[in-house]
Amino acid sequence: MEHVSDQFKFLSFTDDLDELEIGCEMVNIITDGWQEGPVAAVLRGGLNAQAVLDVLAKAKVKNLVIFHLEEKIPHLEDVFLSSVVAPAHEMFDSVTINWRRDQSIWHLIKSISSDYSMLFLGAPLSISEIKPLYAKVKGAFAGSLTIVRGPLRDLEFDESDEIYKWIRARTFDASDFSVSSVLRNYKKKQGVKIVAILPSLNEENTVGKVIKTALDVKNVGLIDEVVLIDSGSTDNTVDIARSYGIPVYQHAEIEAQLGTYHGKGEAMFKSAFVTDADILAWVDTDIENITPRFFYGLLGPLLAYPEIKFAKGYFSRPVRVEASGIELGGGRVTEILARPWFSTFMPQLSGYIQPLAGTVAIYKDALLKMRIPANYGVEVAMLAQAVENLGLWSTCQVNLGEVIHKSKDVIGLSEMSFQIMQVLAELLEVNNRGNNLFRRVISAHGRFEMHAKRFPVTWRRY
Repeated sequence: MEHVSDQFKFLSFTDDLDELEIGCEMVNIITDGWQEGPVAAVLRGGLNAQAVLDVLAKAKVKNLVIFHLEEKIPHLEDVFLSSVVAPAHEMFDSVTINWRRDQSIWHLIKSISSDYSMLFLGAPLSISEIKPLYAKVKGAFAGSLTIVRGPLRDLEFDESDEIYKWIRARTFDASDFSVSSVLRNYKKKQGVKIVAILPSLNEENTVGKVIKTALDVKNVGLIDEVVLIDSGSTDNTVDIARSYGIPVYQHAEIEAQLGTYHGKGEAMFKSAFVTDADILAWVDTDIENITPRFFYGLLGPLLAYPEIKFAKGYFSRPVRVEASGIELGGGRVTEILARPWFSTFMPQLSGYIQPLAGTVAIYKDALLKMRIPANYGVEVAMLAQAVENLGLWSTCQVNLGEVIHKSKDVIGLSEMSFQIMQVLAELLEVNNRGNNLFRRVISAHGRFEMHAKRFPVTWRRY
C-alpha cells in the first residue's frame, strides 16, 4: 500500500475503531495487510464503495474485478451503476463487473475465496458493524481483507448511464416466463396472434425436433401457427417438415413478382408475406438441443411488457472440437467484429450480449418499417433499426440457455464478417465507394494465391 497518499488513515482490525476519522475528507482503511496476487472488490454502491475505488486506484491497480450482489430495491441498483460502475471505467485500464445472486455476501465470498489474494469491501453503515463484518467474512476468506470507509458527505448520484441501466432492466432469462397460464393471460389481454417462423436450408438432422418443439408450445396456446421458410434445401428437410402438417414455403416462390435473392435475410424478408400474425418469432432449425424455452423465452417479454416490441435471444455456445482439430464455438464474429464496432460507432447496441444471434421476435408493424438486407447482415440490421426506430427501451434480450449447432470455419466467418461490415457501414451511411469485392491473399512455400469474391448488398423494403 506504499502508493497511497496521505489522504488515507490506516488501522488494523485489532485497533480501537473509535479512532476512525469522521466528518472530514480522510478515507479510513481498516486492513489486515497487503498480499501480492489477484485483487477483487465486493461492493454495493455509495460513498464507501467509491472510497474503495479511490484506494485501489492510488494503489496502482490496473485491472479491477468487482462483485456485486443484486439489490432487491431497484433504486440501489441505480446507485451502484452511478457510484461504482461508471467511475470504475474511468479509473482503471480494465474492469470486470460480476452481478451475482448468491444467498448472502458470505456465500459469495466463499465461492470466490480461492481465486483472490486480497478482497476490498466498503464499510457497513455504522462503525460498530465493521468488526462483526470482518469476522464473518474471514470465516469464508483466508486472504487479506480490507474494509474502507469514506468521508461523510452528500453525493449526487448520476443516473445518466443508459446502457448499464438498460442491461439491468431489459435482460431476462427464459425461466422468467415459464408459467404458461400467465403468458396465455397476457396474450389474451393484448389480443395478439403469434407465428413461429423456422428458416431452413438442408437441416434434415435437426428440423424435425425444432418443429415438434414449436408445436408443443403451440399446443399450450402461446403460438397460433408454425411455418417453415425453406431456401432450396436439397436434402430431406422439406419432406420432414411437411410430415408434421405445417405450412412449408420456398422463399423464392413467395411474392414472386418481387424477384428473389439468395441469403438468410431474403428468407426472413419474404416470411412476413405468408402470415397475418401480429408478432413474428424466428428460431433457427439447426439447433441440436432445442427446448420450449427458446419459444416462450423469446415471446415472454413481448407479452409481459407491452412496451417491448423487439426481443433478441442469446445463449451459451460450447466449444466443440472436430476431427480436424479445429475448435468450433460461437460468438467469434461478435467478439472480433461486432462488439468493437458497436463500442466505437453504435454505443447504444453495446449492451447486447449476442447482437448477431438469429433468434428474434418482433411486432410485425415494426418490421414493416425496416429495410432488410438479403445477406448475413440481416440480424444486426434489424437490431440497429429496432433501437433507432423504437428506442432502446422498447427492445430487450433473453437468455435462452445453451445452443449446440453448426459452426462455420474461419473462411466462412471471414466472408460473413465482410457482409456484416458492409451492412453496418450502410446503416451509418458510410461511403465505401460501392466496394463489394472481398479479396483474400494466401501465401505458402514461397508462392501466393489471390482469391476474390463479390458480395453485393441488396436491401429489401416492404
